[in-house]
Amino acid sequence: MQGVSETPTTTLHHRVDGPDDAPVLILGPSLGTTWHMFDRQIPELARQWRVVRFDFPGHGGAPAHPAHSVADVATRLLATLDGLGVQRFGYAGCALGGAVGIELALRHPERVASLALIAASPRFGTPDEFRQRGVVVRSNGLDPIARTAPERWFTAGYAAAQPAITEWAVQMVRTTDPGCYIAACEALAAFDVRAELGRIGVPTLVLVGSEDAVAGPAEARTLVAGIPDARLAVVPGASHLVPVEQPAAVTDLLVRHFSTAWQPGFVESSTGQIAMAGAFAAPVAGPVTGTFMGPATGTFTGAAAAISAGPAAGTSMGPVTATDGLAAPFPGALTGAATGTLEETAPIPFARATPVPFAGPPSGPFADPAPGRFAGPASGPFAPPSSGPFAGAAPGPFAGPAPDAYAGGGPGAFAGADPADVARPVPADPPQWAPPVAEIGPAPDRPASAESSDRYDTGLKIRREVLGDAHVDEVLERADDFSADFQDLATRYAWGEIWDRPGLDRRTRSCVTLTALVAGGHLEELAAHTRAALRNGLTPAEIKEVLLQAAVYCGLPAANRAFRVAQEVVREETTPAE
Repeated sequence: MQGVSETPTTTLHHRVDGPDDAPVLILGPSLGTTWHMFDRQIPELARQWRVVRFDFPGHGGAPAHPAHSVADVATRLLATLDGLGVQRFGYAGCALGGAVGIELALRHPERVASLALIAASPRFGTPDEFRQRGVVVRSNGLDPIARTAPERWFTAGYAAAQPAITEWAVQMVRTTDPGCYIAACEALAAFDVRAELGRIGVPTLVLVGSEDAVAGPAEARTLVAGIPDARLAVVPGASHLVPVEQPAAVTDLLVRHFSTAWQPGFVESSTGQIAMAGAFAAPVAGPVTGTFMGPATGTFTGAAAAISAGPAAGTSMGPVTATDGLAAPFPGALTGAATGTLEETAPIPFARATPVPFAGPPSGPFADPAPGRFAGPASGPFAPPSSGPFAGAAPGPFAGPAPDAYAGGGPGAFAGADPADVARPVPADPPQWAPPVAEIGPAPDRPASAESSDRYDTGLKIRREVLGDAHVDEVLERADDFSADFQDLATRYAWGEIWDRPGLDRRTRSCVTLTALVAGGHLEELAAHTRAALRNGLTPAEIKEVLLQAAVYCGLPAANRAFRVAQEVVREETTPAE
C-alpha cells in the first residue's frame, strides 16, 4: 500500500510503500534532500518490506517546524511510527539520516532490528564548519549552498554526464526552508557519538562511496571499528549520494543486509509489525556481482560493490504509485499516474562497470561473524523456542537459574533458604512490628570543587559554541601560569554562569555584548563577538542596527571604529566559499 501523510508538528512528513503486513524498513534522507533520493531503491525493497520514507522538516514541501537536534528528529520519527502502528523496524539512513539511525540504535535499541548507515559518520566535520554554513545561509539564503551541492554529492564525471540530475540536486536544496536547514546544521554541529559506538547492539551495514569527500571511507572505518557487529561495504566510483549515483549497487547491498541480518525482538509487537528473522525474508534474486561486505572489525578488504547497469528504457519498474508532487523526483525517478505500473521516464544511461574480482572471504579470526550470530534465523542465546511458551530456550543468560540459585527446600521453598529454617514453625504470637516513619534527609554537602568543575565544563561548552573551537583553542593555548587563572575565571563566571542563565536568549545577549564593547571601546574583542553574533543567529542587517543604535548613545567616533571592524568580519564570514 502507498500513502502520503498530512503532518502535525510532532511527527514527520512521510510516505509508505509495500505490503501492509511486511516487516517495516525506514529510509532516512540526507541534509538538503528529500525522500525521492531513494526512488530507485523502492521497487525492489517494497517487494518484501513495508518501506517508510520521511522528509526532514522544511525539506521537500514538509511543514517548516525546525528540529534543532538529531534527538528531536528521532523523537518525531518514533511518534510518526507509533501513529502507523510500527514498533520494531529496520533502518537505513544517509548522512544526517544515518545520524538519526545511530541515535535510535543508542537511545531506543528495543525498536531497531537492523541498521544500515550510508555516507555516515560518528561526527560530521567540526561544529565550526556547520555553524559557519548556518551563517552563510542566514546571510545569503540557500542559493550558494545549492550551487555547490553537486560537487559535494556526486563525482565530477557523473555530474558532467548527468546534467539533469545535477539540476535536480540544485533545485532540491534551493527549495528547502532556510530556517529548517540552519537548524539541521546546528543538529549536526552538536552530533558526536564517537565514545558511544560500542553500545550499538544491532547488526549494522556501513556503506560508503569510495570517492565521498564528506563522510568517506575513513569515517566508515571508524564506525566499523566502534560498532561490535558492523560490516563495511565500499561502492567504487561513487560520492556522497551513493543511492542516487549507484542505485543498483546500493539496492543489492540493502536487500542482502536486511534479508540476513535482522535481529528478532524478545517480545513481539501486537501491532502486526513482527520482527522477522533473516530466514523468513524473501530470498534475494541473485548474488551481488563482486560485492564484498567486510568483516566486523574494520578490515577493509576488496571492493564492496560492482556497479550494475540501470534499467532499460521503457521497462516496467513494478506497481509503485506516482510521486506526490511535493518535490520533483530526479530524472529517471519513478513517475506516472497514481494507479497502475510506472515506467522509467528519461532513464539515466548508466555505463556497466567491470565487476571487481572477488577473491573469496578473508581468512583469520574475523573472516565471518561468530557462528549463529544473525545468520538466518537467530541462534545461540536468541534462538526461537521450538514449541510452547519457553520450550527450547538456549543455554546462557536466559536458560534458567544458576545451579544453586534455588538450592535447598522442597516445593514452595525460597531461593537459597536453609532447610532448617524452612521447617521451623511460625511463632504462635509473633512480635508486633511498627513501620518506621519515612523522613526526607538533608541534601548531601556538595564539594565546592565539584560545583566549580561543573561550571567550568558548562562554560567551556558554551564558550566554544558561541565563539568557535578555533578561537577558544587559540586563547587557551596562549594561557600560561600568569594568565591561566584569569581564563578559568572567564570560563566559569562569564560563560558558565552569565551566558548560561535562561533569562535572555543568545541572540539578545549578543546584542547587549556588542553594545557594551562599543561603549567601552574594546575593539579587540568586537571582532570575535561579531562572529559570535552571526553564529548566534543575528543577520548582518541586525548587527548594523545594533551598531547604529550604539552610535546614538555611545558616540559616533566609537561607532565609526566599530563599523570598520564589524564590516570586515561580516564580509569574511558571509562570503560563500568558492
